[in-house]
Amino acid sequence: MSRHKTIDDLARESRVSVSTIDRILSGRGQVKPSTMEHVLAVAEHIGFYGVETIRNRLLGDAPERRFGFLLNSRSRLLYSELAQELTEIVRKTVAVRGHFVVSHLTDTDPDRAADALVELGKECDAIACVCIDHPVVSAAADELARRGIPVVAMISDISSPARAGFVGANDHQLGRTAGWFANRLARPGKAVVLVGSERYTCQQQAEASFRSFLRTQTTALELLNTKSTEESDETAERVTLELLKEHSGLSVLFAAGGGIDGICAGIEKSGRNDITLIGCEMTRSTRSRVTSGEIDVLLVHPVVEIAHQAVRAMIKVLTTAGPHPAFQSILPFNVVVSENC
Repeated sequence: MSRHKTIDDLARESRVSVSTIDRILSGRGQVKPSTMEHVLAVAEHIGFYGVETIRNRLLGDAPERRFGFLLNSRSRLLYSELAQELTEIVRKTVAVRGHFVVSHLTDTDPDRAADALVELGKECDAIACVCIDHPVVSAAADELARRGIPVVAMISDISSPARAGFVGANDHQLGRTAGWFANRLARPGKAVVLVGSERYTCQQQAEASFRSFLRTQTTALELLNTKSTEESDETAERVTLELLKEHSGLSVLFAAGGGIDGICAGIEKSGRNDITLIGCEMTRSTRSRVTSGEIDVLLVHPVVEIAHQAVRAMIKVLTTAGPHPAFQSILPFNVVVSENC
């Protein structure tokens, strides 16, 4: 069993004096905030017992703020992992005394999404969400903005002109990149896009760009009508089996939305091993499927950086004087194959 880390260990690892660590822990004497932040990061890394004491010293008189997060179903591994990332960021911030509320949607019903936003607004100072784009969702975001509660869209944007901003990937490029891989990896045959819901703007853009790329190329791939997985692995498995049964020449599946684990299950049940599968979600499960060859390529939304930028934007709006113009932060997506997984 490893021993407890001591003040001497923390001083050595952070390259500051023991007396500096003592001043931070005791609150006696002044230490520069940048030094305290550095020591806190090292303390968290080595598992020092006084992490919360150091954080409290940094927080000082920082205001209390409550952050709301509205995400897709917690049964989706992507969103359970995103929730953990978001809440850990809030817990560790020293800009405010942060508290959080996480709400998970169980389906893609727009009224339930709008109601969930309004409910979060009753107890939170700012909200970040992954939502479908629908007039009732935009109306809810507009109403929250009128009440002084900023709403930041993550991964998939919403149409509300009053939303505080958006953090996500370039889905136009993502869709065309999926088309590029399909055109080069797949045998001649038929290609289909599977979306979780056509109301997600990120999936709309990825689908349209994928189809546009293949239409403008000299390709041996025939595009079929887009199918919906309803963001469900169970539905995705059923739809995949139906497609493979109906189209013997199917050679490409592009999963632009949720349900890729279900798609993999459907391919496995069909006994087919000649399908090129391209997806967009990096989780513990999909990582192993890339390694095993079940998934050929993942074009991954950078959810960790999205989470950090969303929380930073919320903190800025809550702690600085306005007005705050709407922002848009477009991050590069990651290309993952078996050799770099």
